[in-house]
Amino acid sequence: MPIRWDITKKGYPDLNVLIAAYSKYFITLFLWLFLGCAFVSLRYVSVRKQRRVALVQSLFLFLSQLAVGWTIGIRTGRLSYLILYAFVSVLTLAVLVFTVLIYPGANLVLLNAMCMLVHAGMIVLTRINPDRAVRQLVIAAISFFLAMFVPFVMGKFPMLRRYGGIYAACGIGALALVLVLGRLTNGSRLSFTISSITFQPSELVKITYVFFLASLLGAEPGFFKILSAGALAALHVLILVFSKDLGSALIYYVVAVMMITIASHRLRYALAGAVLGGFASVAAYALFPHVQVRVQAFLDPWSVVDSQGYQITQSLFALSRGGWFGLGIGKGTPGDIPFVETDFIFSALTEEMGLLFGIGIVLTGVVIFLILMRLACGIRDGFYKNLTVGFGVSVVVQLFLTVGGGTKFIPLTGVTLPLVSYGGSSVLATVLMLYVVQGIYQLRYNEERKLEQKRKKEEKQQA
Repeated sequence: MPIRWDITKKGYPDLNVLIAAYSKYFITLFLWLFLGCAFVSLRYVSVRKQRRVALVQSLFLFLSQLAVGWTIGIRTGRLSYLILYAFVSVLTLAVLVFTVLIYPGANLVLLNAMCMLVHAGMIVLTRINPDRAVRQLVIAAISFFLAMFVPFVMGKFPMLRRYGGIYAACGIGALALVLVLGRLTNGSRLSFTISSITFQPSELVKITYVFFLASLLGAEPGFFKILSAGALAALHVLILVFSKDLGSALIYYVVAVMMITIASHRLRYALAGAVLGGFASVAAYALFPHVQVRVQAFLDPWSVVDSQGYQITQSLFALSRGGWFGLGIGKGTPGDIPFVETDFIFSALTEEMGLLFGIGIVLTGVVIFLILMRLACGIRDGFYKNLTVGFGVSVVVQLFLTVGGGTKFIPLTGVTLPLVSYGGSSVLATVLMLYVVQGIYQLRYNEERKLEQKRKKEEKQQA
């Protein structure tokens, strides 16, 4: 039985009706105030000022989680949902507190953005499949726990930059193993399943992929290094193409083109990459029937609404039903969309929470990209600059492909929304990537502290 505020005899409306009607407005408001803090923080160079804004931002994050947990608990009448969302808030608090305590140079705004995306995914997963929501929360907790060691490793082992060839070999070997032995899913070889645990190596290989490119390209790469990096990157992409994992292949390709362009400071590599990518798209359409199906569904989904166009039409219906502020948590029909928990989670989120909330989640991903690009602009070390650029491009391209496919802006690619969609491999890989960036922040912080101590020592000696 749903929990009810039974005072209707005094003229008060039912509590369920009040919550369903108004909670969505407060949740959206909290998200946009959260984003306002994020964009304000980008104006400040001072870490202290950024940290102050981030603390206010954290407040809006927790208020959003409280409002969502309370709403779902009231609507379902189940205490278990309130407990689940209490654990979401506990995990968020633990991530923020322990990261900042262990690594005082960490970027709190970036941490907040990561936690907001995880929170957004939990809204939909809790609604659709509570068991998967619990599993996603456990995966997120494990991912953040493992990621806590990443900045420490980066500080203790600066020689990580030297092993570009090893990173490339590991990535190519893992992808080749999937090509040969991976499980066939919808015509593509994407993953392994061991003891009911499924993982997708292409997500984790993104990390070694960016590391190898960052190592080979260095600070000022010559033509031979660019050629070597391009050849090894092409081998990664070709294996993914043969595995029919074209969405991941596209992400890998764009990351390589952008990293080579930025590292070399030559726009012609981006132009050449765009031309080559255009030819590759035409070839993929000619060679792969499932690409033809997706293009047909993109061009005219209504002509194949009962078959190939069913997914995208249901996604568009969900987007249109939601309007600006959504139907409210529990009022939508996300189950009508196939693969809603992975490929179409943005549509389900927008149906119940509204277009303004959906745009806010997209902008949260953009904030992560802007933070990483701002950091890259201030780094002199070529290896760390390349790492930051590679991870930033990877996140924003994946965001674009998922949202663009679900809104019929581009054909479907079958990739997940970073930190939002259900999937352990994707969540783990994204968290690890962004904690590599936190490690770079910590390295910069340590360097600044050493310089400050040296300056104070010199002033003391002069005095």
